[in-house]
Amino acid sequence: EDPSKPVVEGILRESDRLGELLSEFEADFAPTTPETAIVTLDASFPAPYSPTPLLSGSQLPNSPPVLEPVLVAEILEPLLLSQQAIAQERQIQLTAVVPLDLPPVRANASALREVFSNLIDNALKYTPSGGTVLIKAGLSRTADAKSWQGIAIEDTGYGIPESDGEHIFERHYRGVQAAGKIAGSGLGLAIVKDLVERMQGEIILISPNNLGGKLPGTTFTVWLPLL
Repeated sequence: EDPSKPVVEGILRESDRLGELLSEFEADFAPTTPETAIVTLDASFPAPYSPTPLLSGSQLPNSPPVLEPVLVAEILEPLLLSQQAIAQERQIQLTAVVPLDLPPVRANASALREVFSNLIDNALKYTPSGGTVLIKAGLSRTADAKSWQGIAIEDTGYGIPESDGEHIFERHYRGVQAAGKIAGSGLGLAIVKDLVERMQGEIILISPNNLGGKLPGTTFTVWLPLL
């Protein structure tokens, strides 16, 4: 009954998500060459500390994600619970419109969780206090003889200049934000685009999004094929 329980549960879910992602990295980059020797040290002999080098943005796992039926609502619900606490702290109104009867999309649950987590985190990061972040699921379109489901993450934040828009999905590119006070690596959107395309989907950027705020605002829409 502790009021902090939903926040703690959200932190644990995020921890599990990052653990899954790291496991995928480790599996893809595990040494498999016959020249690699496996050495077992005696338990009484302390092994020297050898930090694992961090992966760069160009070292994403190359194995294609396993695609299966995924319900968007089941992916978004736990993310929204954990992000709601951040939104309240920053005095941002976080709202979600997610119909519960949406048909499943053809995707990968872990990859989709990473995509939405990055996009919602960015929306909260680049929206000032008093702003709004809106997640709308259930958009639909037909293209290339396929039916698609869209999920839009909209904000009333600082927006992305047109000059940055064509480069925003490039690794390490931050554009005008590089000169700002908000920290970032310039990798999040590159990872998002890579994961969406591996799921045979598409991501579209609109900025300004004309939501009526004082700032330009940004909308990212992820389109995924229906089963």
